[in-house]
Amino acid sequence: MLTVLAARYARALADVVREPASLERTAGELEAFTRLLGGSKPLRDLLLNPSVPLSRKAAVLESLARRSRASVPTGRLLQLLLRKGRLSLLGEVSREFRRMEEERLDRVSVEVTTAIPLDAAQRKRMTASLQRFTGKTVHLESRANPEILGGARARIGSVVYDGTVTGRMQRLKRRLLGER
Repeated sequence: MLTVLAARYARALADVVREPASLERTAGELEAFTRLLGGSKPLRDLLLNPSVPLSRKAAVLESLARRSRASVPTGRLLQLLLRKGRLSLLGEVSREFRRMEEERLDRVSVEVTTAIPLDAAQRKRMTASLQRFTGKTVHLESRANPEILGGARARIGSVVYDGTVTGRMQRLKRRLLGER
């Protein structure tokens, strides 16, 4: 049920914010507020505490939105979630809004994990390769994890393409042991 509610809020916001640049900006704002709320226990405790007056919470949210120069639709969504007691849905709303934004802009987010950080030229080649593969504009998020030893792992939506040395070794081990 929470996901259905989050999707409704995200869809309503996406209907208000139609311009491509505004969609991108709003998605970034939602992600920033989600990180802020998740990263600050005192803020989270204040905003989610039922004993704190709604007017005080609203003033804090308004101040944060103003200081971060958030767009009017983002500020209104935050206030609406607060009034309805659904501010805890912000992370889900943010993810769903990003998914809708990517769909509308014919873009896909790809999370790539490599053993060492990609330099600019490698990022460019990886992005071009993934754009040919997906047929869409790619928003690349790269991470480094030395435990994978080499190669790359790409997550596109819920699908993972594992071309890492560690992944190959695990698949080889399963074949040698007769597991699937």
